[in-house]
Amino acid sequence: MLPCRAFVVLCVWLFVLPSESISSDNTRAWDIPRFSAEGRTLYKAASSVTPKAGTDVVVLDEEENYVFDADGKAIRTHYLVYKVLTQKGSEGWDDISLGWEPWHEERPTVRARVITPDNVIHALDPKTVTDSPARDDNNKTYGDGRTLRAPLPAIAPESVVEEEEISKERAPFFGAGVVVRNYFGRLVPVQSSKLVLEAPDSMPLRYVLQMLPDMKPQKTEASGRVRIVFEQGPMDALDEVEDYLPKEIPGQPQVAFSTGASWQGVAEGYGQIIDEKASQKDVQSLVNGLVEGKTNREEKAAAILQYLSREVRYTGVEFGDAAIIPHAPAETLKHKYGDCKDKATLAVAMLRAAGIPSFVALLNAGQRHDAEAELPGMGLFDHAIVYVPGNQDLWIDPTDEYARLGQLPQSDQGRLALIARAESSELVAIPEASSRDNRVVEKREFYLAENGPARVVETTEPHGVFESGFRSAYADADDKDSRKDLKDYIGNEYLSEKLGRINRSDPADLSKQLQLVIEASEAKRAYTGLDSASAAIRLESLFYRLPNELQQREKEAEKGADATTDKPKKPRTADYQLPEAFVNEWRYRFFPPLGFQAKPLPPRVKI
Repeated sequence: MLPCRAFVVLCVWLFVLPSESISSDNTRAWDIPRFSAEGRTLYKAASSVTPKAGTDVVVLDEEENYVFDADGKAIRTHYLVYKVLTQKGSEGWDDISLGWEPWHEERPTVRARVITPDNVIHALDPKTVTDSPARDDNNKTYGDGRTLRAPLPAIAPESVVEEEEISKERAPFFGAGVVVRNYFGRLVPVQSSKLVLEAPDSMPLRYVLQMLPDMKPQKTEASGRVRIVFEQGPMDALDEVEDYLPKEIPGQPQVAFSTGASWQGVAEGYGQIIDEKASQKDVQSLVNGLVEGKTNREEKAAAILQYLSREVRYTGVEFGDAAIIPHAPAETLKHKYGDCKDKATLAVAMLRAAGIPSFVALLNAGQRHDAEAELPGMGLFDHAIVYVPGNQDLWIDPTDEYARLGQLPQSDQGRLALIARAESSELVAIPEASSRDNRVVEKREFYLAENGPARVVETTEPHGVFESGFRSAYADADDKDSRKDLKDYIGNEYLSEKLGRINRSDPADLSKQLQLVIEASEAKRAYTGLDSASAAIRLESLFYRLPNELQQREKEAEKGADATTDKPKKPRTADYQLPEAFVNEWRYRFFPPLGFQAKPLPPRVKI
């Protein structure tokens, strides 16, 4: 299950990376009026910077400006000046591109110019600006988001580029407040960057600084408005963000800010939207049939979840304000598809119709930096699930079609969530499964032949976060890809090229534990000769669920090179957090051939 794009994540990249030095000339690129007619002055200022050898692009100036009105609508201006130094840089930075959403934004305006070393100014041709449907990485989501793109003219090594983008909201993204992350730092050097926030002094602007220890925001107030300026000087080029960071650790420097008064206001506002949409009358007769004969909350909830898993597939149709507002349950049932907030709202309506209080919960799913607990507002949430309060709370993710009641995808667990109800006053942590909950038990039975290789029967029972993945992988009994994967598996694990029977319980039946049985014949991992029979156990396979670098010996990992640069890999600087706690459990049984007797086991060795 991949996180839903139900809520646009409001992030802006303020990339700052410095060169080594600045000329003694007091004229700097960021002191020059924007798009001044004299290109020679800007080019001279940009050329006064001496970057490190091998630098492809150096950013001279970057500024992000947000101006909010009393209704919460924002005008965003992004300004950027950079110099291209290499052919690689000109190929990677040869266009201008930004996304926008017609349901709450006007079409952005862009302008740009390229100044070549001969001081000739090449202005962006407005006729080359295209406005096309945005392409989403998730091909199961459809919407009316747009992308403006245009090629930059005459860009080449030693050229200087100046860009400006202006976006205006015609309606606020969310009336109870928004949260935005502005990232400082790029993978190329930047000399200076700035974030400016302007708003009515009645707006509760809050912010947090991450990985910017020397930044000192400047706040001024005048004429009923407040202005906060965040300025950052030269920064070294950022490294790629390390994998497996704890969720509370940001991947790069940033300023996050919010305009919401309180989490209670955000939760109540979104809860009202859900209550208006989650009509029970449209689902009551359906639910009555599903829960007939069920006597407790768990049985009723499981029956409803089973129905949603079988009948309503995950597909996002997010035209207009459907980017944050769910469709009505009747519409979702009619189409038999919906995105995360659609399926969560439908589940809430059905659970309530069964007499089970339930609420939509919003979260930022995945392994990346989590939502900010002290910054109330919409903008960092990208997923919706269901919260059912009780003596034992239930959390349900209806988009994970193969998860049984009580199971959540790993990407949901441990994340901070906002329960959309008036009683909510803060974010709450979604429970995490223990290692005993997330276990894979493999029963491996070796039937040693009278002579030659053995026959192996392996029975796998996945639990917790792994069970849903197994159900999905083996949903089709005759799937050729699954059979090929299993054939490759027995070849590596048991040195067998003959895959026999494959039996699995019904993956779509969420009422029973999934079980997968495979049989491999002529498995050379065990062999019987004239006077002895032996079997080998490959212990390294126990650790295959760990990240690759944790499966290497320490000295080998230290010698590992960066695949993109062939440079020695830098030592890790942040804590390492595994995606989930888990147990791999193997249970071996050996059946010797007639006439053979097992030798005593060797004494235990403490490691």
